[in-house]
Amino acid sequence: MRRDDHRFAEAEKYWESGKIKKAVAVFEDIIQDESLPVTARAVVCEYVGRLQIGIWKLKSAEQYLRRAIALDDDGVEHHVQLANCLCLQERQEEAWQLIRRLYQRHPDHPAAIHYMGKMSDERGMHAKGLALMKKSVRLEPANERFWSNLAFTYVMRGNPGAAMVCSEQAMALNPHDDVVQFVHKVASQFEQQEEPLKPAVTERPPKITAVIGERRRKTEKRQF
Repeated sequence: MRRDDHRFAEAEKYWESGKIKKAVAVFEDIIQDESLPVTARAVVCEYVGRLQIGIWKLKSAEQYLRRAIALDDDGVEHHVQLANCLCLQERQEEAWQLIRRLYQRHPDHPAAIHYMGKMSDERGMHAKGLALMKKSVRLEPANERFWSNLAFTYVMRGNPGAAMVCSEQAMALNPHDDVVQFVHKVASQFEQQEEPLKPAVTERPPKITAVIGERRRKTEKRQF
């Protein structure tokens, strides 16, 4: 958007103050403004979809996310967020097919790799899923959600040491993210429960590069 275009900031203020209808009206004005690049309008659609997820308006969120894809089908994050929305509606099979197609089209994109891995693991393909998730954090080591999802996978695989390493990395990147906080709590409790047993670490987490302490600005909450 143009630097002198203050509509997005206006819409955000309306949303944050609870004036949802006014906020949506301004966002719609932006989305329908054909003078703006199509990719920019798609990003606004996705943003509104995420906001709708945050207030649990899942049908409305799905509509905005599908509009984002219609405007910019190559936007990987639009597909990821739609898959998230479908999962929240208990439509895992649709989400799985969406992520599979996304990965086939973008096999080198970190998000496509990560969520293909996450959903593969959830569907019982543990070795493949873990390998893809580890690859994604090597490609994008400053993504706290990737680390947090990987930490939870290690919890489910019974590896408290690796889970804590990954969870602490996620917390170092963004300690204010709700999902990151939740997974860190789960990983910490799991490690405490397993401590007396001193299990051997059979799998190692990915090597951590120098990203501890980085912060990524968040404008909305994500569930996926």
